[in-house]
Amino acid sequence: MPPRAWNKCYYLPIPARYTFVQSPQFITTPSLTYTVSTSGPIISELQKDENVTFFFLNGLIEQPMSQEVRGLYEGPYYGYFRCDYSLTNDGPDSLEEARKSGELGTSITEAYQLLYETLEEEGPFDGVIGFSHGATLAVAFLLHHATVKPLDLPFALFRCAVLIASPPPSSEDVPELKTGPLAIPTVHIAGRADTLFQESLKLHSLCQQDISKLICHNGGHTIPRDRDFTVTAAQAIRDLISRSMMI
Repeated sequence: MPPRAWNKCYYLPIPARYTFVQSPQFITTPSLTYTVSTSGPIISELQKDENVTFFFLNGLIEQPMSQEVRGLYEGPYYGYFRCDYSLTNDGPDSLEEARKSGELGTSITEAYQLLYETLEEEGPFDGVIGFSHGATLAVAFLLHHATVKPLDLPFALFRCAVLIASPPPSSEDVPELKTGPLAIPTVHIAGRADTLFQESLKLHSLCQQDISKLICHNGGHTIPRDRDFTVTAAQAIRDLISRSMMI
């Protein structure tokens, strides 16, 4: 039997569509709109292969501008669930209040529903790419699905994941963390100058180590745009795709 050809990929900054015609398709879940700008060189490099497409999924919750976005886009900015920087004047005063009121849990449930609906309407997808809390959502979603659908294979939703500059889900808000590790091939990208660097390492530890790869750079909460890093990261993702096709 010939190896399976990729079909789609989901980009979650939260998302992008990675569609290969007889190849992989990714959904991307960016954290904020600016992720498309910062990750552009890697996506452009992958698109040279002419067999990958990205589906970018917009978030549901309007968020204030973070420092990394300043000067890139006018806004508005959207995320997928309530977090420290998605608390607006109309929302809870703190993350703890959002947790106590149930608004945080509700927003996570609605984000899961958004992903399920997108998979149903736009899928199937072969992979997911997430940046910042887009990657956090991607991991939480996969672990959640493994809990509610325990008979599904680990790759029932996605065959691989690229997780960039992201903290792990909180076990207080995502009890499914206890079901880990994440048992699909992953690539992790983390900046040593990022305030979330140690958190990114924790997220990497939640994944099956023999099928995950960690790439570190000296930048902050962003993706380097220089040519050397772009080629390195893109090749790591190509290798990820090849490994996931053998599942």
